[in-house]
Amino acid sequence: MKKKIVLLAFFMCVVLTGCTPLQEMSLDDIIDNGTNRQVSVYNKYRKGYKYNLPKGLGVLDSTEYNEVIASSDYTYYLYVDAVSYYNKIIETYEENDVSFYSKAISFEDKYGYLEINEIDNGKYFIEIMYNYAKIEVIVEYRDINVTVANSLSVLSSISFNDSVLKTLLDEETSQFKEFEFNIFETSSTESEYLQAVEGDIYEEEEIHDSDLIN
Repeated sequence: MKKKIVLLAFFMCVVLTGCTPLQEMSLDDIIDNGTNRQVSVYNKYRKGYKYNLPKGLGVLDSTEYNEVIASSDYTYYLYVDAVSYYNKIIETYEENDVSFYSKAISFEDKYGYLEINEIDNGKYFIEIMYNYAKIEVIVEYRDINVTVANSLSVLSSISFNDSVLKTLLDEETSQFKEFEFNIFETSSTESEYLQAVEGDIYEEEEIHDSDLIN
C-alpha cells in the first residue's frame, strides 16, 4: 500500500507540477527555475549585502566582496561587484556557439550570463554572472547541472543594502579596489581571479564557517 502511495505521489508531481530530476533538466530550464524565485531567508550577512547559502555548501574564506565557498567536491569562487550595482552599470553579453554552453540571462531587473567551457582533463569551467555577482567553478561533466543550480541559488538570493553601500563608497572606496576583477568579462580557461584566490587560500586548509559540509 505504501509503495502505491509513493508511486502515485511521484506521478502527480510529474503530471501536475512538471517537476523533473535535476540531472534530467536542461540548463535552460535550470536557469528559468533559478531566476524565477523569491528569497525570504538569508543566512550570510556581509557589508552592504546578504545572501542565502544552500544546504550542503559552506564558506571557506570571506574577504569583504570575495567569498570562497565549498561543497563536498568542489570550490566555488564568488565575487560581488557592489560598485557596479550601486552605479547601475549594465553591459551586454554576446552569446557564442564556440563554448560548450553560452546564454545571456535576464529576469525582471536582473541580468547576467552563463558560459561553460571544456578545459583540460575533460573538466568544465563554469562562469555564471547574475545580479551583479559572479561565481566561477571547475567541475566534472556529471555535476554541471547541480553546480549551476547551486550557483544560481546563491546569486539570485543576493540582496544589496543601498544605504550601507553609499557609506562604504564614500568612506572606504579603496576597499573596492583591493582586487580588480571584471564580472562582465569571461575567459575560456581558468581565470586569473580563480588562480589568485586559490594560491592565497589553499596554502592552508582552514575552515572559517562551521556549516561547511563534511
